[in-house]
Amino acid sequence: MEIVLISPYTIGVKILIMGAGTSGAGTEAAEYYLKFGNKVSILAEKGAEGSPMMASLREKGAMLISRSEAEKEAAVSDIVVKMPGVPIPYSIKKNAKCIMNDIAALLTDPSTETMKKIVILGAKGKTSTASALTDALSRLGIRAVFSEGGLGYSAFHILSDIENDNRTYDAVIIEMSQRQIRDTAESLGYQWPRLDIIAITDQIPLPSSPADPADGGLIIGPWARKMIIPRPLKDKILFSGIIPRAKVKTYPSILNPYKSKAGSELAWECLRALGFGYGESKNAFHGYKGIPNRLELVSVVNGISFINDSSSVIPLSVRFSMKGMRGTPVHLIVGGTDKMKAGLDELAGPLDDAVSITLLSGSLTDRIIQYLRHNGIRFTGPFDKMEDAVDAAYKAALAHQRGRDASEIILLSPGSYADEHFANEFERGRIFRNCAMKIASGKT
Repeated sequence: MEIVLISPYTIGVKILIMGAGTSGAGTEAAEYYLKFGNKVSILAEKGAEGSPMMASLREKGAMLISRSEAEKEAAVSDIVVKMPGVPIPYSIKKNAKCIMNDIAALLTDPSTETMKKIVILGAKGKTSTASALTDALSRLGIRAVFSEGGLGYSAFHILSDIENDNRTYDAVIIEMSQRQIRDTAESLGYQWPRLDIIAITDQIPLPSSPADPADGGLIIGPWARKMIIPRPLKDKILFSGIIPRAKVKTYPSILNPYKSKAGSELAWECLRALGFGYGESKNAFHGYKGIPNRLELVSVVNGISFINDSSSVIPLSVRFSMKGMRGTPVHLIVGGTDKMKAGLDELAGPLDDAVSITLLSGSLTDRIIQYLRHNGIRFTGPFDKMEDAVDAAYKAALAHQRGRDASEIILLSPGSYADEHFANEFERGRIFRNCAMKIASGKT
C-alpha cells in the first residue's frame, strides 16, 4: 500500500470509516470529515445501525455500509480511517489508497505543523504526566492541548476544535499506547513528522538494533529532536543505535524538585527540555490538582465531596470509577448522549450501588430511565442543565446525611457523551466544577 496523505480540506474526498469504535471514535471521525463536505461511508457494527448518532450522521449525508460491502468501498475510497483495536483485513489493506488513524491525522494536519509535538509513552503514568505537563504549559502562557484516547475520545476531537471552532494551540501532548504506536507508524508509512520530545515514563519494548521490530523502534528515529528516558533504559537505547547519544536525556536529574511525584517528575523534565528555567519550571506545577475531568476532586462541603469524572463517556468507565468508592455513599450524576447504542450491562452495578441517582438529559438517558423503571430504582431528573442536576444531587446528599458528621460523595460520571446539551465533555466538566465551587463558597 502506497502512503498518500490527503487533506480533508479537499472537497469531495471519499472517506471510509471502519466502525464506530467502542467509545464512539468513529462517529467523531465522521463528524469531522462531513463538516468539510466529504463523502463519508461508515462500516456500522451489528446493532449500531439504529442508534441515534448513526441516524444523525445519515441526516448529515453519511452512508452506512455492511461488512460485505467494505472491501469494494475501501478500493474506491481516498482514505480508510482505522479505529483503535479494529483489525483491517488484508484484502482491504491491499487495495486501500491510504489507511489513517486519528493520531496520524492529527500529526500530519497542516494546522499542527508549527505546534510543539510531545509524545508520552510507557506502561504506567502516561496520563498523569501528560495532564500535568499540559497544565504547567498553560500556566507558562503556552496554549497546550492534551490528546488521550483512554479518556474515551479521539484526536479528531482536537482537530475539530482547531479547524471547526477556530481554536489555536502552541503545543500538543499526545499519550500513546503500544497499539497506537503500531497503528500510527503504519498510517505514516513508518516516517513520522517532527516530534520535539519523546518522553518515556517507565518502559516500552525497545529494539536491540535498528532492524528489530519492537514497538519502541517504530517511533524512535531521526524525527525525534529529544528523548527523555528513565535511567535503566539508557544503555539499551544507546546500544540499539537508533538515536544519537546527544538527543537522549535520562531522568530524574539531580536537581529535579519533583522526584518520585507521579506525573510532575517527568513533566518537569519536559519543561526543562523545552528551554524553561529551573524556577519557572518548578513554579508551573503549583496549584495543579490532578487530571481534570477524570476523578478530579473539586471541593468538599459539609463532608460532601464533589468529584468530576466528566471524561467518563462509556458505561464501563462508570463502573471503574464507582469501584474505588466502595464504603462511602455515592450520589451519582449520570446520563447524556448515546453515540453508538452503548450496552447498559456495565451500568447495572453502579446504578444499583448508588445511594441516589440524578440524570442528565440525553439519548442514552432515555434508555437508562427504562432500565431504572423496570428495576424499581428511584431517580431524579432528567435535567437539561448541569446546575439543576448538581443542586438535586446536593439536596439528596444532605438528606442522606441527616445532620450526621458523615462523608458522602457526589460523583459526576455520565458514562456517555455530552453533545446534546454541552459543547463537549470538557465544557460539561467545567460547568460541574463551577457549580461545586459556588456551593463551596456559599453562593447557592
